[in-house]
Amino acid sequence: MPWTAETRGGTCAEHRVWRWWPDQSRRRRERDAEAFITLLRRAAALLQAGRRPDRIWAELAGLYPPCRAVTGAQSSCCLHHVLVGADVEALLGGPAFAGARGPGEGRHWRQLDGCLEVSRHAGIPLAGLLDRLADALEEGQDAHQAREAAAAGPRSTAQLLGLLPLAGIGMSAALGAPPAELLSGPVGWLVVGTGGALAVVGHLWTRALIRRSETSS
Repeated sequence: MPWTAETRGGTCAEHRVWRWWPDQSRRRRERDAEAFITLLRRAAALLQAGRRPDRIWAELAGLYPPCRAVTGAQSSCCLHHVLVGADVEALLGGPAFAGARGPGEGRHWRQLDGCLEVSRHAGIPLAGLLDRLADALEEGQDAHQAREAAAAGPRSTAQLLGLLPLAGIGMSAALGAPPAELLSGPVGWLVVGTGGALAVVGHLWTRALIRRSETSS
């Protein structure tokens, strides 16, 4: 799925909003990785068709609409601006993606820049290196999706456990013990405080376990 102004929301400010929503941020990272893999495949195809390695970035930039952000040469706002910056750097004889930080993960751009350096200094065909990098990233995506599927059950359980305190309050009110009566004495406050603390600790612990399973390789 190529990266476009529509899929990324149009501006850098809008893009940064996604970090406050974990699920949406995770999906955005997956789309970024897919767009980067597509970029590698397209670059390899152009090279195999006989394009010069230092001129493919301008041609690829034309495939991605620019966002509305006003940015410099080494931008991280959209693929169009990053590729335009890479074309400028290539014309100047510098590393094409040394200053690229996104979109997507910065390590992907560093890996791409490493492929360019290896091809330039060792004489290895760049198209093959880009295809191999795309294959490796696709394998990483498959492994990530497998971890996501494995963590779906614990994540759902954590969400269910988080709702149990509210369900308990609702059941006590239905049985004739409204929360106001429970909080009328120190014992009630002690029970509520202990239960709330245990619920928070359990939620944080469960999230830590899920996060560890997601980042493990």
